[in-house]
Amino acid sequence: MSARIRKAAKAPAGTRITAASRARGLWVEVEPGFHVGNDGQQYLGSITGNIVEGFTAFGPTSEVIGRFEQLDEAKAAVALVAGAPAADTEPLLS
Repeated sequence: MSARIRKAAKAPAGTRITAASRARGLWVEVEPGFHVGNDGQQYLGSITGNIVEGFTAFGPTSEVIGRFEQLDEAKAAVALVAGAPAADTEPLLS
């Protein structure tokens, strides 16, 4: 379990986490360099890579969307392909 998921799971009931209240764009790094997105209703896609090599974005059916220098750019591209607003693609917890 990632540290972010563990931290969210341990949060007291009723704790407000800003991005969790949004309808779309929950991103979790499930393994180092592997991020998955979900909007609470559907799987958005995934991203692999790192800051040095860049990030490769994949859509909900594992089709390659593209390669990006920044993680946020890759998240926005995945959200766009899946129909989620790009502004809602920030991580759940920092």
